[in-house]
Amino acid sequence: MKLVQVALWSLCLLSAPSALAAEPGNVTDYIHQTQSGDTLSKLAKQMLDTPARWKDVAVYNKLEDANLIEIGQPLHIRPVWLRAQAGGSKGPADGASTQAAKVTVEAITGAVKSNGKPVRVGDELAAGLKLETASGGAVRLRLPDGSIVNMLEQTALQLEKLEHGSADSFKTVLRLLTGQVEAFKKKYPQGQSDLAFRAHASTIGVRGTHFRMRQTEGKDFAEIEDGQVSFEAEKTPQVLALAGGQGSVANGKDAAEVIQLLPAPAFPQLPTAFETPYVEWTMPEAPGTRSFAGELAQNEEFSKEVKSFQTNGKRISFVELPNGKYWLRLRAVDQYGLQGMEGKVAFTVQARPRIMALIKAYIAAENIQLRWIGRGANASYHVQVADNQDFTAPLLDTETTEMSADMPRPASGRYFVRVRGITADRHADYWDAPVMFAVP
Repeated sequence: MKLVQVALWSLCLLSAPSALAAEPGNVTDYIHQTQSGDTLSKLAKQMLDTPARWKDVAVYNKLEDANLIEIGQPLHIRPVWLRAQAGGSKGPADGASTQAAKVTVEAITGAVKSNGKPVRVGDELAAGLKLETASGGAVRLRLPDGSIVNMLEQTALQLEKLEHGSADSFKTVLRLLTGQVEAFKKKYPQGQSDLAFRAHASTIGVRGTHFRMRQTEGKDFAEIEDGQVSFEAEKTPQVLALAGGQGSVANGKDAAEVIQLLPAPAFPQLPTAFETPYVEWTMPEAPGTRSFAGELAQNEEFSKEVKSFQTNGKRISFVELPNGKYWLRLRAVDQYGLQGMEGKVAFTVQARPRIMALIKAYIAAENIQLRWIGRGANASYHVQVADNQDFTAPLLDTETTEMSADMPRPASGRYFVRVRGITADRHADYWDAPVMFAVP
């Protein structure tokens, strides 16, 4: 199989926002000429990400016979097929020199490690490193070209290639090993700043866009909020052009398709401020919505104390939030597991300080004992238990001189208990903020 000696880089971003496209010349490929002695298999072994890639090169160039290629014949190769390089190298198209670049850590929530070592704000990370966020952790990264990548909790990301060439050209390849990332790609002229995300069974080529990529349970999910990306999925005959409002799923077995994402969710009317640390509401019915996913943060940039979550239904619920202002990003999840367009809302928690301390529920086979520690001169205590925070129909509503109360064990579920003190002259204090407990 006579073939070209190829060296190139420039991620393909398809211009058509609709369907399938992978025609050489419609993307920003470098074009090289075949040379004597080169073969497809040799090229794949030396330069591409897998030896089997020679088949894709042949299909991409519509070669009727991979053995019959004339010397000097133009050959197109998609840049995302190239093997990633960790250090600097010669620019493939113009011979311009490149140097190794670094990723900067801009914000951290929880525990984040790089190759097993703790990561701190301000650290500069080189190609070859592996980043990992723990449960409840998140990190915001600034790429060499100024783009932003947010890694959510329980995510692992490999920095495969980071290059900075002359005239401020950039080439970046990141491999998503598990979890979810969100990217805000800074726009550059075509071919000047290329970014690719590789996952289990797909590769995203990015230019000037806001998108999410997630890898879980052997599937890759791509969700585009704005702009366009190319989505190269295994077993898919052509490269998908995904535009804002579209997504796709790759499992490495079946051909991927363009799927319209669900619209941004409509929020119900929320109170100006929540007066308990248990913030919850029910989302309105929406066609095609199975559940919701999103992030909660303590600043509008979503870089401070970010919490990721996914619901089992329509209820949005947060437990024991400290007083303060919060920002929520929320997306509807469809039957494919794709998260839809993003909606945002802000709310405030203004709960009174608790008077009682250590309110606990001790669950036995037939009954539940509630215990607390009172503060102040209380002659007795008023105790209520309900299955909601309104306490409109309490399961328990009693007064006791002890700092404990018993009740029959209710059905499995989630319950709230609240206590208030009563003085000797029958003055009732305000109710403490409720405490939630679960009955298995």
